Amino acid sequence: GQITYIDAGGDSYYHSLQTRMRKRFSDGLLFGVAYTFGKSIDTQSVDPVQASSGGGLSTINARTPTDVRNWRSERGRSDFDRTHVFTSNFVYDLPFGRRGSGFTKAVLGGWSLNGIYTAMSGEPFSVRSGVRTSNNSHESRAAIVGEAPEVRLQEKAGVLGPVVFGPDAVCSTAVTTNCFTTPEPGSNGAGRNIFTAPGYWNTDLSVVKRFVVTERVTVQFRTEAFNVFNHANFDNPRDASSSSTAINSTLFGQSCCSTVAPASTQAIIQTGESARVVQFALKLDF
Repeated sequence: GQITYIDAGGDSYYHSLQTRMRKRFSDGLLFGVAYTFGKSIDTQSVDPVQASSGGGLSTINARTPTDVRNWRSERGRSDFDRTHVFTSNFVYDLPFGRRGSGFTKAVLGGWSLNGIYTAMSGEPFSVRSGVRTSNNSHESRAAIVGEAPEVRLQEKAGVLGPVVFGPDAVCSTAVTTNCFTTPEPGSNGAGRNIFTAPGYWNTDLSVVKRFVVTERVTVQFRTEAFNVFNHANFDNPRDASSSSTAINSTLFGQSCCSTVAPASTQAIIQTGESARVVQFALKLDF
């Protein structure tokens, strides 16, 4: 499909292939999978007036246009663009104890397993120069020296959590001096959102046991585990709580600590998820 709209200063386009497969509940099993292959292109992804998610627009914000007099230079992947998005879910009533009776049915019967799995490719981001080479209103993007470095989560001595441009970057060990540089005066630097942050995946599972008390009364005991594999999804350096996309910053390229839930003032939930959370619930139906 395609969605096109015109806003102040630019436009946006979205194309995607969307597929879905679903099995209706039968024989104790229900499941569904969905996959989207898409691309969103625009010249600005944030409402310049009512922007709150992502910190709003400012002279140093990574989402702020470099040159509002030349929107063509701002054309690129949308801040929220994800090339691949895959989701799946299932509900499975375990067959154990279905044909038993008495104590056997009470202990082995009534169990069900439920799960949700999500996997997505990362969002794009721009690398900023940290200085105002184009005009005095906004910082320009950094210029690339030679071959662009690979974006990959890597460890760096003295840094808490991984960085996206590590010491083994393809251009040099000194990423900020040999991979990027300040653009010439009057220049805007490299293109917008030409780098892609690492992807995201998460699995939630629950186990449910149903007890029949009487013909009209049942008790349901649930054990739910969010991020059951305790997998850390480190965020886009544009959005991480301790990071910067400016090459002159000491926090450049860091991705920590998106495992902390985003602030309640955020309008859009970011990729960062908490560590594994397990909760128990008891439900009475009558």
